[in-house]
Amino acid sequence: MSEVLLTEKTHDGFQLRKTKVELPFDNSGLDLKTQMDLLICHLFVNDGRSIAAITRIGLDRQSIIQTLLDQGVISDRRQQQKARDRDRRTTVCAPC
Repeated sequence: MSEVLLTEKTHDGFQLRKTKVELPFDNSGLDLKTQMDLLICHLFVNDGRSIAAITRIGLDRQSIIQTLLDQGVISDRRQQQKARDRDRRTTVCAPC
């Protein structure tokens, strides 16, 4: 999978890092995990399917999200939340 783009586009509550997932012409030489990863990314990005819709192929929500994170399709919201929490704890007031 190529073409990593930082984008403001979101889908299903996640910020997309890729706007298109390129699929190989022949994926028969790929192992099953790689084929499944490609399928998940293709359904989410290219077809615009929700995570809930993708779970219908027999995967749980957590593993779908982990695949999308591992493949660089979506940004990790947990990292963004940690940065916001850290900023909130920083004091701006000068000592009295």
